[in-house]
Amino acid sequence: MSRRNMKVVKLLEPEMCLQCRFAQIADVETATAGKQRMIYCRRLDCDNWDMSSAEQATDVQVQDEAA
Repeated sequence: MSRRNMKVVKLLEPEMCLQCRFAQIADVETATAGKQRMIYCRRLDCDNWDMSSAEQATDVQVQDEAA
């Protein structure tokens, strides 16, 4: 994955992401919370994000859908 400015944001309605075609599961590492499994969104302008508590992601490993 290319080096992008990735952020961890709070989801307003997490259930919506489970059916979204832009969402994938990823292992995300942050400086404060360590490594956690989260939803990775390929859409860059989603209305379901709460950016008020955004945190920088240090590493993101997106899981392959075929696996």
